[in-house]
Amino acid sequence: MDVIIFSGQSNMQGQTECLSENAEVNNAYEYKWLTNELAPLKNPVGENITYELTQGDPITDNTDLFAWLSKHAIGAACYGNTNLVPSFCRTYTELTGRSVVAVHAAKGSTEIADWMPDGGIYNVLKTKACDCIKKVKPERIFFVWLQGESDAITERSKAYYKEHLRILMDVLKKDIGVELFGMIRVGRFTYNDYDFEVISAQDEACSEYDDFVMLTDIATTLNNMPEYMNPYVGGHYSAKGQEKLGFEAAKTLADVVNG
Repeated sequence: MDVIIFSGQSNMQGQTECLSENAEVNNAYEYKWLTNELAPLKNPVGENITYELTQGDPITDNTDLFAWLSKHAIGAACYGNTNLVPSFCRTYTELTGRSVVAVHAAKGSTEIADWMPDGGIYNVLKTKACDCIKKVKPERIFFVWLQGESDAITERSKAYYKEHLRILMDVLKKDIGVELFGMIRVGRFTYNDYDFEVISAQDEACSEYDDFVMLTDIATTLNNMPEYMNPYVGGHYSAKGQEKLGFEAAKTLADVVNG
């Protein structure tokens, strides 16, 4: 059995327009930290966990997002809609024949600096992942990352973002035992040069570091295909887009695992 940790900002948390399906994924589970259980993996995914490691609140149409972001370290898929994790794990299990436990730990509107080891978000990520690993005793541990839009907004440089990727992976290896950092390359968000600072940093990390792998770079293509984008929230993928991202990314990780 393998553990795959899914982290990043809103497109990894899940901000789609609908719940497209909620069928259970064969041979796949989601680790629920709040109850310390392995639940059948299906949409919607995730947990709302506060910085104090208590149960938080779901995001609904009436949520004060500023207050929610201030209180919560990680969040479940917004509005209970579709996320890429079930599509990813369905593809991964079918192609590898392996069972998998998904650990969803993502939060919208976060920069990569928010995920550094001295911060509250990382503490919740580490706690959830480590408790899952103690329970499951997996053979392999992978980390899947979809993030970077906020760093383009704040005009971070390629060097800055790449440095922080290296820091993050180093602590994930030390604290959690992650063997491979799987990148879902970020799409366009600001539509200025800072998108490409982050994109280039992700490309270089995957080409230069042996413990990084580019799972898919399809996000920038999907940006130009309306059916794959959330029609109500700019810069975010639709349910169909999330399923496509999960499918394409999982194929690459399965190739790595299958050798």
